[in-house]
Amino acid sequence: MNYKCVIEYDGTDFCGWQFQPNVRTVQGEFEKAIRKMTRSKIGVTAAGRTDSGVHAAGQVVNFQIDRDWAPVIVLKGLNSHLPDDILIKSVVVVPGDFNSRFDAVSRKYRYRLYNGRSAVKRNHFWCTDTSFEYSVVRLLSRKIMGNHDFASFCVQKSQKESNDCKVTKSCWTKHGKEYTFTIVANRFLHGMVRSLVGTMVKVAAGQLSEREFGELVSSPKRSSKVTTAPPQGLTLVKVDYK
Repeated sequence: MNYKCVIEYDGTDFCGWQFQPNVRTVQGEFEKAIRKMTRSKIGVTAAGRTDSGVHAAGQVVNFQIDRDWAPVIVLKGLNSHLPDDILIKSVVVVPGDFNSRFDAVSRKYRYRLYNGRSAVKRNHFWCTDTSFEYSVVRLLSRKIMGNHDFASFCVQKSQKESNDCKVTKSCWTKHGKEYTFTIVANRFLHGMVRSLVGTMVKVAAGQLSEREFGELVSSPKRSSKVTTAPPQGLTLVKVDYK
């Protein structure tokens, strides 16, 4: 049986999604829970590999087990073995060839920034005293709409043969001192959202020109002009499939 799970997790105390020996990861905890429930070593596939400190409200994973359990049994059973900072929200049975990573058609990320200091928000927002123009980040978010090569905003060692991504939504919203950047695309490169946010704020703070930002989009190449925002403000919100 191939099970598809939508999960959420607080990434604060994890060294990212992907399993690594001797450190705490979301994948490691998830596979440990499956092993306790099935008494078998089962690997899981995720729609996206979030970095250390990054959160998820709608991560999608799938795994196959040699059991014919009802989805509710899988949901309750695994949740009973998972730590409090991981929760399975739903489970469904999917066709055997379903792959949560390669079958995804779009992913939605949210980045939250708090313009000030906060002890309460520090693990889920980028808390910064830097002053910046809200109208500028809104303008810049529109410049990345459509299909672009985002190599400028990708971790250099993770760049692919093709770094093209099609962005279908890109916008900033504001509520008091809280700023939220929402982006939807068919795929994302490693570090892309955080690099976009950090660089947009850099321009809006007067530390980089709008022309230079445009050049990073039109002439893709990793540059020292790109600034990467910290991980705790980023959340994988949703993954869509055909």
